[in-house]
Amino acid sequence: MAIKEIYFRQKDLPNTFENKTLVQQLIAKILLFVFILKISFVASFVSGLFGSLSGLYIIVGTDSRLEFILALLVVCVWLFSTVYQNINKTSIIVIISVLFAIMIQELVGRIYSSIFTNLYFFVTFIAIMLVLIFAAISLFIMRFSIALFNILFYSNKNSATILFFLITCCGSIVGSYAEIFLESNDLESNYRGALLASNNLKIVTIVFGVTFSSVVTWSAILANHFRCVPWSYPGLLRSWTLAVGSWLGTSFYNLDLSNVNFTGAKLPNTDLRAKKLYRTCFQGVVGLERARVDNRYLDLAYPKVQKLLTHQSSPDPNFRSFNLRGAYLQGKDMRGFDFTEANLTGADCKDAKLQNANFTHAQIIDVDFTNANLTGICIADWSVNDQTKFTNVQCDYVYRKLDENDNPTDRFPCDRNFEPREFESLYQEIGNVAELIFKEGVNWRAFAFTLQKLQLEDEGLGLQLKGIEKRGDLWVVKVTHNEDIPTAQVEQQLKANYGNLQRQLANKEQQINQLLGIVSNQAESLKELSKKPFGNYFTITGSTITNLAGGQIEYTEAAAQIRSLVAGSSNQQPMTSVAQTFLEQLQNQNIATSPDTQMELIKQIILSEAQKDKIFGQFLLQQGQQILDTMPNSAIASAIQAAIAQLRIEVVE
Repeated sequence: MAIKEIYFRQKDLPNTFENKTLVQQLIAKILLFVFILKISFVASFVSGLFGSLSGLYIIVGTDSRLEFILALLVVCVWLFSTVYQNINKTSIIVIISVLFAIMIQELVGRIYSSIFTNLYFFVTFIAIMLVLIFAAISLFIMRFSIALFNILFYSNKNSATILFFLITCCGSIVGSYAEIFLESNDLESNYRGALLASNNLKIVTIVFGVTFSSVVTWSAILANHFRCVPWSYPGLLRSWTLAVGSWLGTSFYNLDLSNVNFTGAKLPNTDLRAKKLYRTCFQGVVGLERARVDNRYLDLAYPKVQKLLTHQSSPDPNFRSFNLRGAYLQGKDMRGFDFTEANLTGADCKDAKLQNANFTHAQIIDVDFTNANLTGICIADWSVNDQTKFTNVQCDYVYRKLDENDNPTDRFPCDRNFEPREFESLYQEIGNVAELIFKEGVNWRAFAFTLQKLQLEDEGLGLQLKGIEKRGDLWVVKVTHNEDIPTAQVEQQLKANYGNLQRQLANKEQQINQLLGIVSNQAESLKELSKKPFGNYFTITGSTITNLAGGQIEYTEAAAQIRSLVAGSSNQQPMTSVAQTFLEQLQNQNIATSPDTQMELIKQIILSEAQKDKIFGQFLLQQGQQILDTMPNSAIASAIQAAIAQLRIEVVE
């Protein structure tokens, strides 16, 4: 069924055009058809005229034969390169061929000195450029006409091509006759005018003109064919032909087409430059490549994007850095597609097949993956939010990093597959989450006090630590809260209290401990450990750790270095050097000289810090595997692994 309305207003816009045909006014097609015939006739007329002119001068010209032969050779080289090469290579080839032609004429002129003059060199150059310029104009007009024919009469392509050839043949013949007429009436060319009285010369001249025009026309057809004009993007011809071809067609210009259903619709010659295409369905659409579109909202002008939106998949899986904002991709087969740094914000990917797709640095905000298959996807540094839906997704495992060759690595889980709904529970963001971002690390004690303080003062906030993660050089602490409390309010309270407590902790530690109901400070707690065993090889007196041989190290100094190693473990190269320096320090101070004693000392310090600082303990439990993956193999890594295992046992108990 055809939709006869041409211009829509937002308030009158239907929600569906399923299986509809959007028409172009008949008068527009007729006028455009006449326009194509006219410009095609003009182009063939010009090429026929210059072809016959060149042929005539080659046949009967005595003083200008060589220049027209060279001009035709340059034009033939240019036409051949235009068909098979891009514009940059074609330009280089043309320049080289022109210089080569001038060298030939100069060589011939020196051999036949009677015709060698400075003026002859200039005339040769002008002849070459003149024929080349008019051939280029004719070629461009021909290519534009052929592209416009394909847009307007795609279903009758063969008939249109035959008609196009008839018009160009007529134009070239008329152009050839025009050249014969001009030569015959030129008083300054009585010699050629007299010769043109011969019918044979007239026929040969016309044949030259028609042949030259036919070569230009075929070159235009082949150039469009090899470059897929007008479907290729970007391209000047594409922009012009689609703009002219959509004249007086159905227009959705600057409308909001969100959630409009075009399934199975016919959209050729339609103006689809909409301001918004949020989840607009183009499944099974015919003629989208012949509609006038732009990239304001998403990259709809690219042929492979159109292919993906109208078919079940795309033959080209590379969508790196593409804008697919709000794209309707339900049920699409996108296995192995590369969406690195792509913008998929708001896309509808329900029931999509996305196995082994690469989402590195991709924007996955508000994407709906309901019932999609995400097995083997790479999620390195992707961006999701609480509106990203993972309901009932199928996912056995994911990759969390890329190696130096951009291949997915760091399979998770490493030794098993996800249980049903496990991926969803791990990666589904909770809406009531406040995120605090720290650029220069986190004062864990100050943050722990902040959380405890707010929990005691206002139980209605419902604050719970959700997790801690490191994004590049930033630390992100996530805290869940009561759904009735605005996230911005919670973040503001946390930041304000954290800042105050951080300053007070540095200057008045004892007052902060009293404020939070902590009886004694850290120094007093350490004194209670005086002369107590500290692992199997050490004792602690006050804040001094001593081994059986009398070697000593300050607890606070060792704890600070170990926490620094744990917190900065994602930066592997610098940490390797820092870790080695710390182990050498333990040896030089004679506190822990063997790998076993080093591991024991570091393990006990980690357990002690985790017992005093619950935030630090939770960080180890949550980020333990990532810390170990980046930590160099040493006594430090073994100690961290042993400490994490001990902490997990304590949590279970």
